[in-house]
Amino acid sequence: MLWPDWDAPLAFLPVEGEELLSPDGASKENSVEAAWVVKILMGLIEEGGLEFPDIGIVTPYAGQVRAIRDMIPESMQDVEVRTVDGYQGREKDVIIFSSVRSNPDGNVGFLSDGRRLNVALTRSRRGLIVVGDPDTLRHDDNWRAWIDHIGVANLRHGISWGQREA
Repeated sequence: MLWPDWDAPLAFLPVEGEELLSPDGASKENSVEAAWVVKILMGLIEEGGLEFPDIGIVTPYAGQVRAIRDMIPESMQDVEVRTVDGYQGREKDVIIFSSVRSNPDGNVGFLSDGRRLNVALTRSRRGLIVVGDPDTLRHDDNWRAWIDHIGVANLRHGISWGQREA
């Protein structure tokens, strides 16, 4: 099935990326995740029937905000890309959340903050797509419960555009 699927408005795209310190040395970024976020954005616009004001991109790290903005085509620069803290009190029809953290130690950093997690996962009115490394995220109790919920509820564990699944 082509996403968005409003009957199953949660999707988790497992991505093993490479978490790095951003060039300014003050934040984190994950270029593999950023590329997937942009691919998802393009699919939602080009094939999902959504428009720029319908979609928001949220991430806990300012370095990832910059990485995503740098990858977004000029024609799509109107899409809001903000940190979790910058999205507090805001909503969009669809939120794409980039978790950034991907490391063998299972260090989730800001993602372990329950308030930030609440903001990150409750900004969408119709659909939420989370992009992240499940092996890293599962080291946090709240994220493990969320990922398990997605599996138990038989919701989306991957997203495709251009091809419908059998």
